[in-house]
Amino acid sequence: MGKLVIKVGATYSNGNFHSHWEVRQILAQDVPCGTPECVEYKVLAGPHRRRNFTCSLEEFSRWARYEVARDENSWRISSEN
Repeated sequence: MGKLVIKVGATYSNGNFHSHWEVRQILAQDVPCGTPECVEYKVLAGPHRRRNFTCSLEEFSRWARYEVARDENSWRISSEN
């Protein structure tokens, strides 16, 4: 699998298990945060659910293992991967 292209509106997972698993949705790119490229995201599943955060695009890219899509009551790896 190649490097992920991070897109506004897309959802990503870190691929971890149990309480370390998380799904995040990109809300905006190029937001101010002190570094040239930053993203704002919302946690959709995991310990920080329903909270928004900002981090560098590089940090988010290191965290994300794959793009995911909602499938009824669960998440699956996106067919775009």
